[in-house]
Amino acid sequence: MKRTPLSQRSVKKINDYLWVSVEQIDKERGKIQVKVGLTEYFKKNMNPIEFIRILPEGRFIQKGHPWGSIESGRKIKLLRAPLSGIISRINEKVRREPSIINKDPYGDGWIAIFEQLIDEEELRELDLYNILPIRKGGD
Repeated sequence: MKRTPLSQRSVKKINDYLWVSVEQIDKERGKIQVKVGLTEYFKKNMNPIEFIRILPEGRFIQKGHPWGSIESGRKIKLLRAPLSGIISRINEKVRREPSIINKDPYGDGWIAIFEQLIDEEELRELDLYNILPIRKGGD
């Protein structure tokens, strides 16, 4: 199976609290992996992040549905899926020590990686479609 790592990874803020970054595209299987984390803005408003709940790896989540929650004091925020897909990997460091998000939300503080069969419509909504090497009309 040939996997194509992207030469330039970019973080795309998708709302006030989540960012996504395309991690890998598997052209042969038509799959994409997208890393998901919390924005600096959200971190500042929920600081300090004290607890995180994340659904288990392998769970399929529909776009917009909850896949976890973040707690800070009395505040609880549901994490809603930025795209439909399977939670393929969870950042166990963040699960054990959520304060990592407070220190480095765009680096070591990422939360999960979603894998999906490429859904061009969802990727367009996230403004990620332009990075796809798979397009109608050839490569």
